[in-house]
Amino acid sequence: MTSPLTKRRVLVVDDAGEVIVLCVNMLQSLGYAVKGANRPQTALELLGQERFELMIVDYKMPEMNGFEVFLQARRLQPRMAVLLLTGHGTADIVEEAAAMGFDAILLKPFTRDQLHAAAKQALRGHM
Repeated sequence: MTSPLTKRRVLVVDDAGEVIVLCVNMLQSLGYAVKGANRPQTALELLGQERFELMIVDYKMPEMNGFEVFLQARRLQPRMAVLLLTGHGTADIVEEAAAMGFDAILLKPFTRDQLHAAAKQALRGHM
């Protein structure tokens, strides 16, 4: 039986192609429908065209950071859950992300089970 949290549409935004491939493969193996974007602008264009239940966004990217993407994404899809993915798990970043309204935070490196748990946590408030 499929979990009600799977079959959800997820957008993964990261400037590192290998992270996108890893996340897409892990999430697809769990039953999620996943698209990847390696540039924030590409992600925002996709958000303007398609509906997603969850966006997973990297914190540190060259064009704009995950916080900036989050703010613009919330305008486009206010009900979408957002998970911050970061390799910079400093207390300041985690606190600011929580204060901004991110639904979950996942630190790199992570396992498939950790990614799944974080995705479920983010989606819980958006059922």
